[in-house]
Amino acid sequence: MARTKKLVKKNKKAKKKRRTHEQSVRDGKKAHDETIGPSHDECEKKLRREYQNDHVTSTTGMPDFVIFNKGTKFVELKPCRLSKNQRASFERMYLSLTQEITILFLLNCSAYVGIRYYIKTGKTFTYSKVIKLSPKNLKRFCLSTPWEERADPDDLF
Repeated sequence: MARTKKLVKKNKKAKKKRRTHEQSVRDGKKAHDETIGPSHDECEKKLRREYQNDHVTSTTGMPDFVIFNKGTKFVELKPCRLSKNQRASFERMYLSLTQEITILFLLNCSAYVGIRYYIKTGKTFTYSKVIKLSPKNLKRFCLSTPWEERADPDDLF
């Protein structure tokens, strides 16, 4: 009896399949169509309303938005929650190592860099205020920092 239970457990573990490349691509396109694309479009409209006298443009690279006026401002958009009880993954919620290096370079060039979080509820998005990043507080928003020292984006709403 005990032997059959072990075999059943072993078979359950063996049945789990790895995700194929096609599944990953399909899920990535779905995420972009349902969350990433609409959140960026709506945030761009919101930034244009906030900075009416400036030119706001969305970029395909890092950071997500560039605001042109006398000085250039950069804004990075990050998810906080994707539904009422579902947090975004830590990899998406915090700045990656590449983003951290890029933002640190911009800060050393005396550029204004900010980060903005959003919560997705159904098809609507709620945005936090733009948080100005500095070399001192940058690490609080980075994935490379231990989780105890990171800022909790839920506190911004």
